[in-house]
Amino acid sequence: MDSLEDSVASAVLSAYVDLPNKSKPLGRGGINEWVPLSGIVLECGEGTSRLTAVALGTGMKCLPKDKIPFAGGMVLHDSHAEMLAIRGLNCFLLEECQSLSADRLFVSKFIRRRSQQEISQQSPQPFTLRESVLIHFYSSEAPCGDASMELTMAVQDDPTPWTILPLAPASSTSPRALGQPRTLLQGRQYFSELGFVRTKPGRTDSLPTLSKSCSDKLSVRQVISALLSPTTLLISPENAYIMTVILPTTSYCPNACARAFSTTGRMAPLVDRKFEGGYKFSPFAVRTTNLSFGFSKRVIGTGAIGSNISAVWVKGRSVETLIGGVLQGRKQFASGIKGASMICKMMIWRLAQKVAEAEGIDGVGGERYGSVKLGVKMVARNEAKEMTREVLGGWVKNGGDDFGNVRE
Repeated sequence: MDSLEDSVASAVLSAYVDLPNKSKPLGRGGINEWVPLSGIVLECGEGTSRLTAVALGTGMKCLPKDKIPFAGGMVLHDSHAEMLAIRGLNCFLLEECQSLSADRLFVSKFIRRRSQQEISQQSPQPFTLRESVLIHFYSSEAPCGDASMELTMAVQDDPTPWTILPLAPASSTSPRALGQPRTLLQGRQYFSELGFVRTKPGRTDSLPTLSKSCSDKLSVRQVISALLSPTTLLISPENAYIMTVILPTTSYCPNACARAFSTTGRMAPLVDRKFEGGYKFSPFAVRTTNLSFGFSKRVIGTGAIGSNISAVWVKGRSVETLIGGVLQGRKQFASGIKGASMICKMMIWRLAQKVAEAEGIDGVGGERYGSVKLGVKMVARNEAKEMTREVLGGWVKNGGDDFGNVRE
């Protein structure tokens, strides 16, 4: 009988196999390509059908910081596999909510309506994940950033750390140990320095970004849940925390993952901390599998280059092939809504608005996305997020969250 870890990995890998070839690394000029894969599997019930893969993403690119102002919510800022998978999960959950709103007889395995006794001013969402549902996260590579620094050091031909280029100081109130630099580190700057917030990408010849590493973003998800801002206006975060992160044995460093994510690492100041609105520090367990992804860097071998193609799959929706954060074949900043992925900020927001309108809920629509994220219903989430960022230290906001509502 397969272990839970192998079963979760297998569910994601099987979903990937079914994708069309155009969504997979192509190989250019006789050079093989590799790409990271991440996926979300929901566990509910017992037996062989208890695990359901609901979303996956592949990719390793993100927008340079000078391009963010042109994204307009329709170009993905961060196309790393881990973030695409989380966005895909939110798309799936919102679709479940839409089905519940459209048909009062519809029953979802994963989402239910909350009773009037469960709803309060601090926790007004009409939906919640069922208590029996567990969220498992698979990734074919260790998350970039702190959880993979030892792995990065182990494969360096030149162990000399990059020269540090201070981007911005962290808040002076950050509860980090005295003497530690309060600087946001770019990629592998000072890769021997551990426990710090880092930006993508890892390569020194890439254009700089303010997009935080997947290690840092997953750390924050342990407090604000797996839900995106628009989703959390409709679904309570209380049952929406990742339970398990599953990595290949060859991509797992116990010390690094403990430092990045656990109660004994940099998140320690948040132990037993609870916030309004159902938010809390809910650390996930990191487990391993011996199953391999066919397009991983280790399987493809030396000499392979990273693919510029991203794939997005959401259960019940279409498969998308993306380049540069937009649908393949569309111009990056000139296609508008026609080039937008179903999981971009604009489309997730619009889907949430449709559900909110059906439910008669205010505060999800509006003319500006930024006003929704800073609205009164987001106070508890924003407080939990800001406290977590303070604990991590060195967090500089990426921006680009204020754009107008676009209609077809």
